Amino acid sequence: MFLDTDLTQVNVLLLGAGKDSRSARRLRAAGATVHAVETAPPGEEDVQPDPVPGNRWRPGLVLVVGDCARWDRTVTALRAEHGSLPVAEVPAERAGVSLVGGGPGAADLVTARGLAAVGDADVVLLDRLAPQDVVERQAPHAEVVRVGKWPGHHPVPQEQIQSILLNSAQEGRHVVRLKGGDPYVFGRGGEEAADCESWGVPVDVVPGITSAISVPGAAGIPVTFRDVSRTFTVASGHVPFSEAELDGFCDLLGTGATLVVLMGVATLPQLVAGLTRHGAAVDTPIALVEKGFSAEQKTYTSVLGSAVTDLAAAGSPAVTVIGPVAALASEDRERILGELTPHRAVAHRGPAPAPEDPMTSNTANDHGTDARTDDETGNGADGAQSHPQGPLSGRTVAVTAHRRADDQIGALERKGATVIAAPSLKLVPVEQDAAVVSETRDLLAAHPDLIVVTTGYGFKRWWEVVEASGQADGVHAMLATADIWVRGPKGRAAVRNLGLHDVGISPDETIGPLVDEILESYDHDLTGAVIGWQENGYHDREQRQRLMDAGATVHTVVPHRWADADDAGVLPGLIRQICAREIDAVTFTSAAGAESLLSTASELGVEREFVAAFSPADTEPGSQGEAPRTVVAATVGPVTAAPLQRAGVPALVPERFRMGAMINQLAETLGGR
Repeated sequence: MFLDTDLTQVNVLLLGAGKDSRSARRLRAAGATVHAVETAPPGEEDVQPDPVPGNRWRPGLVLVVGDCARWDRTVTALRAEHGSLPVAEVPAERAGVSLVGGGPGAADLVTARGLAAVGDADVVLLDRLAPQDVVERQAPHAEVVRVGKWPGHHPVPQEQIQSILLNSAQEGRHVVRLKGGDPYVFGRGGEEAADCESWGVPVDVVPGITSAISVPGAAGIPVTFRDVSRTFTVASGHVPFSEAELDGFCDLLGTGATLVVLMGVATLPQLVAGLTRHGAAVDTPIALVEKGFSAEQKTYTSVLGSAVTDLAAAGSPAVTVIGPVAALASEDRERILGELTPHRAVAHRGPAPAPEDPMTSNTANDHGTDARTDDETGNGADGAQSHPQGPLSGRTVAVTAHRRADDQIGALERKGATVIAAPSLKLVPVEQDAAVVSETRDLLAAHPDLIVVTTGYGFKRWWEVVEASGQADGVHAMLATADIWVRGPKGRAAVRNLGLHDVGISPDETIGPLVDEILESYDHDLTGAVIGWQENGYHDREQRQRLMDAGATVHTVVPHRWADADDAGVLPGLIRQICAREIDAVTFTSAAGAESLLSTASELGVEREFVAAFSPADTEPGSQGEAPRTVVAATVGPVTAAPLQRAGVPALVPERFRMGAMINQLAETLGGR
């Protein structure tokens, strides 16, 4: 009402409401000067031509609240006195409670009835995920009580929220509970409505657009799809799912149904592990849409088999979608649409590809399954499989990883590469775990103020030892009271899997900037602070020293160590092939693994030739034939690339520090040659 109208310097006569009424406050918020007459005159003989006795104040607008008929004589007298006057009528002010769904967060997705309810509010109880600017625009006159919740942090308990609703409504005020989504979809609207009704407080429910459907839609995911998914289930992931729930979800997914999970970022690792444990296919598509309908909206896609790693960077609020339709959020949407709707024509952006044999076709999904039989694949002289199709067809790639090497090799082969497995180092448990148990005991006794998590794998390995040694309760309590800082998304996912939350993360997933963040947060003064540092198998003493120089005491826990993995003597042969430029690329997934390969080349006396192989070879002017190939060093991130770059080896570093991103970047680099 008039909120989009500038009423500055306009005199408004308000009939049927007091000077402190909701209507008066709204008019003043629009800039008007308001004179209010609350009670209608009992008879015509009492009508005053000027409702402001003794004052020649002339209204520019007359606004009647409620039944206009009872003010007819007053309006007639005013017009006789002042001439033509605009008169408007608005409904009588209401009391009680309105539970209003604010939709997925965008102001223009609130319903018209919801906007009207907010505009008619005396008090607004505002949730964190509700559209904030709607209240500022519609109800500048209202008292706003922020009752938003964060995962694990409820500054205004639900009991207090319901008490505010009841007390304000019983005072005769109109209270709007503005929620994100729909009040009756995990919004506790049912509880609030029942509580109000039990005290005789009238309740009006205004539905909202639920994020369970709208946010996936914003990322191009329909929760149902003809002939693919005719059922969808919406679940709340704010607490871990039970085994019975996980089993039921698996049965649903087995029918092609869609599972939508709200508030499930923190419990995602438990959900993924539980679904696969109960039999869900590891190649089931999964998508996570973060901050839907905002300028910061992001979509992450993966499959169940690698979801914990691939989706670890996502934050709240987010909606998770699991099932065939989730694949529609991928960059390969056009191909997926073709697979889901084979009876329809799907437009191609380029020339139509040649028909493919379904038993030999390759996809760009690093996590897809390879349907070919052994007889249909080529085999290299070293036993490595080579695939005839894909951007890496005809290329030879050496994999130096030990952990998850099979995943990497499979992804490279699906892109057509011939792969040489040559692990340079392997991660092994600390002998008998005795050292970790002792280091953990010392850390518990030190009562750390900060914990630094350098790797997700190391943190999970540490927790396995902690549980096996009976220290779980003490360590969990210690972590819950300390400020946890993580180097990257994998560490964050491992921390969240224990129901914990970090206070900060490195801006680029490297240790140096993480230490910068820590020092900045504590004003470069850590005097007396005790820090627990989970080592990553590649000791970075320089960064720990920076914390000690700021006054901290640092206790390390080393859940794993590196050991020689070259049991079969593969590395010397690989290094000779690199020096001779006989292979196209080498992949690295750890700094220690890169250091190991460089050290082995040095021990063999060929370090100079080894480094030179990664740069274009000098050729004689006018020489005939192809130039010698340049070996490509592909790394999973800047930490891994650092030792290579220090040695003079140019290294590829993907924008996202993930194995899949590394392989995609390598395919783009070699595919363009």
